[in-house]
Amino acid sequence: MKTTKLIDKFQKLISKGPEETPTKKLCKTIKALKDKQKDLESRLKRTEGKHARQRLRQKIQVLKAQRRKGVELYRSLKAAVKH
Repeated sequence: MKTTKLIDKFQKLISKGPEETPTKKLCKTIKALKDKQKDLESRLKRTEGKHARQRLRQKIQVLKAQRRKGVELYRSLKAAVKH
């Protein structure tokens, strides 16, 4: 799945309220973002061009930020379910 499609899917999950967000889908999406990030990092090691390397670094930063948001949301949802 392409990066933009993953981010769109993730944004849809985040925009829902806490009661409506399915934790399994959120977890799967976070894992997909992580896999995509690892793929981009491996491509970054093999890439030669300055411009291409910069674009890959930028995509990796976006994925890291989205994953961080997702993990925070997932943890808050899990804490809300416990209490």
